Parts: sequence; structure tokens; C-alpha cells
Amino acid sequence: MKKHYTVFLFFFLFGLSAVCSAQTELQESASVQEEMTSFKLNQAVKMFPNPVQHYVNLQSSIPITHVEVFSLLGQKLKDVPKNPSRIYLGDLDSGIYMIKIYSNEHHITKKLVKR
Repeated sequence: MKKHYTVFLFFFLFGLSAVCSAQTELQESASVQEEMTSFKLNQAVKMFPNPVQHYVNLQSSIPITHVEVFSLLGQKLKDVPKNPSRIYLGDLDSGIYMIKIYSNEHHITKKLVKR
């Protein structure tokens, strides 16, 4: 009886290990796919001028849905849901900001210097 229990336990643990391994591979594959899409989005979006004084322009071959502007402390300072191709930043103090650019399912973050 102990022999059957040991064999059963072995196959159960082996199967469980195989399921966990397959799940890890799927997660890694999804992560690599997301990184590739983010890379493509990063290459598709051009942000200029940088450093900026009043307006920053965004050009992209991929549709941009909205843009957020953050301080380096992580505070959201602006949320631009409409017409994110030209964003007014003249009301911000001089410094470094992070611009989060969204496109359908993915997003990228770029650094922006404000004079």
C-alpha cells in the first residue's frame, strides 16, 4: 500500500510541477510580448522639443489615447485625454517630469525636461 501511495504522490507532484512550469513559461512569454510592444511604441512616439518651455509635441504612427504628466515624486500633474499631440506645460515649474503615453492596451514613459 505504501508503494502505491509513493507512486501516486510522485506522479501528483510531477504533474503539479509540470503545470507550474507551463504557467511560468506562459507568463514569461506574455512579458516578452509586452516588452516588444512597448519597444515598438517607444520607437513610434516622438516627443519634441526636449527641453521644453511651453508646449511639447507628440508624433506617433500608433494612435495615442491619452497622456499623463507626473512629477519625479509620482504626483499626477496633468491628464490629457483629448488631442494629446500638443500639450501645454507652461504652467509647470522648471524641472524634470515623466510623461506617460497610452496607446490602446500599452503605455510607455518618457523623461521630459522643462525650462
